[in-house]
Amino acid sequence: MDSVFDAAMLWPVRLVLPDRAGWSLWGGNADDGHDFLLPAGRRYAVFDTVEQLCDHVRRDGGDHVLSRTPGWEALRHGLRQGAPPRASDAYGYRFDRFAQWTPAMRDGWVVDCIDLVWDLGSQFDDEVLNGLSRRGGALRQLYDSLWGEVSGEEHTVKAERVAKAAKRAVTRLAALARWNPGTVR
Repeated sequence: MDSVFDAAMLWPVRLVLPDRAGWSLWGGNADDGHDFLLPAGRRYAVFDTVEQLCDHVRRDGGDHVLSRTPGWEALRHGLRQGAPPRASDAYGYRFDRFAQWTPAMRDGWVVDCIDLVWDLGSQFDDEVLNGLSRRGGALRQLYDSLWGEVSGEEHTVKAERVAKAAKRAVTRLAALARWNPGTVR
């Protein structure tokens, strides 16, 4: 049986940043094909636990990009009815590892991290993230290399530039995080 998250097409995701890890809500697949993280003003919301995230979503009556998706109200209703938050680390982004990128890291999780950088660059119209991920940007070059759109030799030559870009992207992602907004302690 699908979870309330699967039915809404909005999922809890675990974000592991270099200094802290937490949970946000991801999805939406907006008109331009980008997904989004749960916004908190001009930043994205991150919670220490998946339970705190679910409590926030239950109470969130705000008008934001995820609240305008078809599954938002169904998700809120399901969580209010006691649907369990069945989140798993399968929906995770290891930005702590991405910040330490080396040419040997060619797994799918790297592409997932780059995709989320693109999504957040679009969501917040962030100059730093957009600059790193647009055509000609270092992360775009890594993405193209991982998909075989450039040769391995070109990939290796640009490794230092890509490593710096990965660190810069993770630093920016950490700065855009708003931890535990509206959480009652």
